[in-house]
Amino acid sequence: MSPQSSANRSSGLRSSTAFEQFARAVPVPMALLDRQMRYITVSQRWLDDYGIDQADLIGRSHAEVFTHLSRSWHENFRRCLYHGETHNQRDRLIKPNGQVDWVEWKIQPWYADHGEIGGAIVIAEIVTVREASAQEQRKQLDEALEQSQQSAYIHQFAIEKAVDAIFWIDPDSKLSYVNEAACQLLEYRRDELLALKLHQIDPAFSPNIWSEHWKAIKQFGSFTFESTHRTKSGRIFPVEVRVNYLKYKNREYHCAFVREITERKQHETALQSANEQLQAVLDAVPGLVSWLSRDLKYLGVNRQLASTFGLRPEDFSNREVGFMESHPGFAEFAREFFESETKTISKEICIGLEGQRRSYLLGAQKYHHNSRAVFVGLDITDRKQMEAQLRRSETLYRTLAHNFPNGAVCLFDRDYRYTLAEGTELAKVGLSKAAMEGQICRDVFDPETAEIIEPLYAKALDGEESVAEIPYAGRIYLTHVLPLKDDTGEVIAGMMMTQNITERKKNEQVLRRSRQRLREQAHRLRDALAELKQTQTQLIQTEKLSSLGQLVAGVAHEINNPVSFIYGNIAHARQYANELLELVELYADAYPEPTEAIAERIETMGLDFVREDFPKLMSSMQVGADRIREVVLSLQNFSRLDQAQKKPVNLHEGIDSTLLILQSRLKAKGGRPGIEVVKDYGDLPKVECYAGQLNQVFMNLLANAIDALEERGIECDASESEEEPTIAIRTRAIAGNRVEIRIADNGLGMTPNVQRKLFEPFFTTKPPGKGTGLGLSISYQVVVQKHGGQLNCDSTPGRGTEFAIVLPIEAK
Repeated sequence: MSPQSSANRSSGLRSSTAFEQFARAVPVPMALLDRQMRYITVSQRWLDDYGIDQADLIGRSHAEVFTHLSRSWHENFRRCLYHGETHNQRDRLIKPNGQVDWVEWKIQPWYADHGEIGGAIVIAEIVTVREASAQEQRKQLDEALEQSQQSAYIHQFAIEKAVDAIFWIDPDSKLSYVNEAACQLLEYRRDELLALKLHQIDPAFSPNIWSEHWKAIKQFGSFTFESTHRTKSGRIFPVEVRVNYLKYKNREYHCAFVREITERKQHETALQSANEQLQAVLDAVPGLVSWLSRDLKYLGVNRQLASTFGLRPEDFSNREVGFMESHPGFAEFAREFFESETKTISKEICIGLEGQRRSYLLGAQKYHHNSRAVFVGLDITDRKQMEAQLRRSETLYRTLAHNFPNGAVCLFDRDYRYTLAEGTELAKVGLSKAAMEGQICRDVFDPETAEIIEPLYAKALDGEESVAEIPYAGRIYLTHVLPLKDDTGEVIAGMMMTQNITERKKNEQVLRRSRQRLREQAHRLRDALAELKQTQTQLIQTEKLSSLGQLVAGVAHEINNPVSFIYGNIAHARQYANELLELVELYADAYPEPTEAIAERIETMGLDFVREDFPKLMSSMQVGADRIREVVLSLQNFSRLDQAQKKPVNLHEGIDSTLLILQSRLKAKGGRPGIEVVKDYGDLPKVECYAGQLNQVFMNLLANAIDALEERGIECDASESEEEPTIAIRTRAIAGNRVEIRIADNGLGMTPNVQRKLFEPFFTTKPPGKGTGLGLSISYQVVVQKHGGQLNCDSTPGRGTEFAIVLPIEAK
């Protein structure tokens, strides 16, 4: 590793409180030494492992604490300081309490900001158990080599049961022996591993490098270093290798003890990452940060402080505080702080930068037995200028606020602290100028009110105006919060203006209630008017139907009289005609040779045809009279004038009468086929009802069915229709002493949206002039309201529509 790369790794090792806390928290025994081998800081694990109190350790020399250090340790420490080298070694260590342990040392340099080596980082792990195991293994190995013929079993056991992986390596880098731990570590069978050479499991050792390495080991006898190994599956991991040179019976060997150190490397990586994070945090602090020793020399600064003065952080190292004349007050402040007994302090100071005076709020805290301190400065120049500007305008605002009607005016700074409070309304809610000025919002108002006010203050300080109605002390205040800006447009504070609007809110509430009552009355009037219009339309329609019924009844009566006269005389006319025909037959028999005049008359009148056709003529007159009589009876039945009272009625007669009246619409015409009516009448008892009104219901439903079938005939060609137009009428008695009438057609059907509005007044799907939209609405009222029944519709688009009428047999 080059010194520069080490410097990059260790540049974050500084004597800061944060680093000390980090070092003490790392889970390994670690110590930070200066160039004189004196302790700067140690981890808690170091203190626990070596039984030393921190107060007895910091500032003392490592050699003073551990008096029996080996000469190689001192040499490695010297090489670390002067050459930037990193060393690993394993030694016996006598602790201060006299206990002897084996310790594995790792010594590496740390660098100050100016690039010089500031000391060493020492990680010392107690490996007594492992070393004892390794020594035992080596001892058994030596005995096995010396007494190979008598202790072959002991040799095999010691090597095979070793915890570390053991390799015997020839000068040509071939593996001559491996133990079971080596096979498990590298995931090979023993025969597979023995067929490999060293560079196949350790990529760092090519044949050329191995040759040089062999010479070095042969010269020094043993050597410990770090490398990487590769398993059979391709996994590469770090290892620590301790190699020993051995010559036996004129053959040379390297015996390598290998241990995986992945976990240790992870700890080292975590330590390096923590150092880098610490440096990043310090550089990101939004202020000027520096570390001083008691002799007022810089130990380090963050980048913001250095860039503020146009320098680099390393330019400050070991420089006296006064080397820059721009802040003489800071040197005096630091000197007084070190001389005092106080551990923490804050103060405002001024620093000259590029001809300008900047104000800073300076905070300091001691550490390292009060021999060092960290200083943090925050630029408060803008805030100081704002405060000065606020003070200049305070008189004007106080005059305005004091005369503010039924309210109060308050000014607040960026900490929500009131700098001015005036107004006639303050006393009315138990507040005063003295109680508010200098206090923050939460110290003046209850938490609930502060939760409402503080977001408005935040918006004002961001440059936004806000208006809100805030309840407080049994009153309601219209609150206007707005920003205050300086001449450059920067927000320097905020202002809150409040006005008591309690009475106005009461009046508004009374007005709202009045408006609500007026709206409700308007709704009721609108509903009443709509109902009145509907009732009026229904009355007109009923009146029309009544007049029509009277007209039909009158016409039927007028027709009935002459029809009855004709119907009553047809039988006599037939009798007289038959008698006359018989008399003519007698005359023909008695006088077979008529006179010339009579013969001419017989020839002229066609007596034979008259005798044959006259009976047929009388029969035809009889049929016509019967038809006229049926029509008259249907008209009388349909237009019953006895509808003022409910009477038992045969519903089938009403349906048949309605069909007879609609007969002309059921016949084929204009290319439309005739409509077939399928009757499925059940055994119905007479039903108490208003017969005329129910006949009108039948008329509406049957007329709508005919309309639907005619519409289907228009939209579909005869060739497209698979079914003949049909109206099916089915009646039956059902449970609950009720009857049911179903009228269905196979027309186009209706959508669900149309079905939902079907019984609403004035709703129609017919074109203007073809329907009023009242037929089904009136039918619904007749069935449901007048008779206490039910009227339902079931329709499927493209399949037809069915109306179901359910009526109680007896009126309730």
